[in-house]
Amino acid sequence: MRRIERRDITVPNVLTVLRMLMALAAAFLLITGNGHRTLAASLLLSAMLLDYFDGWYARKFHQTTSLGAHLDPFADKVMIAVIFITLSLQFRSLWFTFFVSVILARELVITIYRWRVHEKSGSLVPASLLGKAKTVVQCIVGGSIIFYIYIYPGSIPENHQVIFIAMLVTMFITVDSGLRYVLPNCSDGKKRSVMERFIQHVFGVGAREA
Repeated sequence: MRRIERRDITVPNVLTVLRMLMALAAAFLLITGNGHRTLAASLLLSAMLLDYFDGWYARKFHQTTSLGAHLDPFADKVMIAVIFITLSLQFRSLWFTFFVSVILARELVITIYRWRVHEKSGSLVPASLLGKAKTVVQCIVGGSIIFYIYIYPGSIPENHQVIFIAMLVTMFITVDSGLRYVLPNCSDGKKRSVMERFIQHVFGVGAREA
């Protein structure tokens, strides 16, 4: 791993580190059960907003760096892991734990895959449009459940049907966005997931690279 240089210390990178620390602090508050549930949930929701803001800032003010390209997706995975592990401990439901396990397994496998590619070739595997959509869906679903349970109305919902459907969709998009890295290339040489291949086949629309 290369040394962190002065040019790597940018506002977006500092915000990325900050949201990782916020997610870990929230996890500590929630798991230890010391009565700061609302504060912990607020930290997680704020970290999600910072995820958008640091990316916007980097593009707007041309502060994208190689370190940020590696650090940002790692911070996303830390945040997502904290959110869904915390929720899994709250629900204590077999189906919810299964969905979370699949989601986190995908994140771990793709992280290792991207790291190995970078170690071998020195190139960074770019996030696809579907991969970015996956993160957005994870944040919306996870953040909504966190808000409902810990802020308003502050209780676990009795009816789990909506949560089940939302988690099922999240799991599907998460897994499918990972399949594009491991499935064979399409006839045009491009990587596509199952969903992207289906859309291309039905509508004749190619998948755009992020």
